[in-house]
Amino acid sequence: MAAHTFRPEIEVLFAADVPRRRHWDDADKIRIVEESFLGHRQASATARRHGVSRSLLTI
Repeated sequence: MAAHTFRPEIEVLFAADVPRRRHWDDADKIRIVEESFLGHRQASATARRHGVSRSLLTI
């Protein structure tokens, strides 16, 4: 009987293909922080909406 070996297909991802950090201009930073203080909205919801960590919007 012939020996059959299982060889799964593997996809190699490179971290160099995507930028490591986003660069926000000052106007965007101020707008996001101000939005986190508006009304009853929570900082965590604002952070999720803009794709940033909640810890960046809280003291």
